[in-house]
Amino acid sequence: VVLVAALVERHLTASLDAELPKGAPSAFLVDVQPDQWQRVEALLRREGATAVESVPVVMARLARLDGEPVEALAARPRPSRRGERREGERRQGERRWALTREQRLTYVRELPEGNKLVAGKLWSDPHAAEVSLEQDFARELGVGLGSHLTFDVQGVPVEVKVTSLRAVDWRSFRINFFVVVEPGVLDEAPQSRLAAARLPAGREGHIQDLLAQRFPNVTLIDVRQVLEKIASVFRRLGLGVRFLGGFTAIAGIAILFGAVAASAVRRAREVALLKTLGFTRRGVAALFAVEHALTGLVAGVLGVGAGAVIARQVVVDQLELEWHAFPGTLSLALLTAVALTLAAGLAASARALRQRPIEALREERE
Repeated sequence: VVLVAALVERHLTASLDAELPKGAPSAFLVDVQPDQWQRVEALLRREGATAVESVPVVMARLARLDGEPVEALAARPRPSRRGERREGERRQGERRWALTREQRLTYVRELPEGNKLVAGKLWSDPHAAEVSLEQDFARELGVGLGSHLTFDVQGVPVEVKVTSLRAVDWRSFRINFFVVVEPGVLDEAPQSRLAAARLPAGREGHIQDLLAQRFPNVTLIDVRQVLEKIASVFRRLGLGVRFLGGFTAIAGIAILFGAVAASAVRRAREVALLKTLGFTRRGVAALFAVEHALTGLVAGVLGVGAGAVIARQVVVDQLELEWHAFPGTLSLALLTAVALTLAAGLAASARALRQRPIEALREERE
């Protein structure tokens, strides 16, 4: 239990500290109008912003998939195998959300950094309006290469053909989309721009005030502040996990000492017998130390193995993070189990080791 808590807490903190790109944007700007972008960009760069980028955004809703209305597809239950009802319901909910959510479309000539084609080719069909889908989103929709999607763009139907699928690194914190349309298809559609930039630390408030004065419709989202709050939550979560782990460890040590102490009478007989056979006190203590160390080693191996398996399932399946073994933590847990078992065993055997054989035999007779 202690090891599972420690491994989960380490993965949570490592996912924020190690996997967050150093050059990630610190702010996003939402609802920038196309005719405002040049002036907004000039303001950002004048105030020291770097890594400034923007893309057009077109709001739409899915109307049809391969000619079938989305409403009918969303109401149709997905088949699930026996014993997988809960998983089937979860996947059905995800698909309904993917079908009925308001879609944010963009169009670019080349894929941005963090996007990798995994199937098909980008803008490869000169006879069709093309679209590239994020692979997991395509799986939720139940479509693949060659499928036709019809979007409702403020009452205007726009039909596109899926010609490529992409893997997206969402942890890059760059501007990424589930749906990327071929340039030329949505150029005349009502749209705004979404921008990202890395603002100088400590000047976010000043830049936000300038934007509010000159472009009141633009919303600035301070990602750095959000990340700091997330880091604070993770630190508190880690503190809680460590407290729970410490409490569990103390309870485990008490149980361990109690279990070992329960065998004190048997230990006294063993000490008396061994001393009668010629063992010295040091020799008996060494024999007991080896026994308890081996017991702790077996318990530690079982505990570390089971704890690593359970922690991996939580980290990978539930938290959807990359698994790291953290051999230092596993080794420390194993050594701690051996040391605690050894200490508890010797402490419980101390009285028996000090006792003379005749005293132990006399107590046995009584």
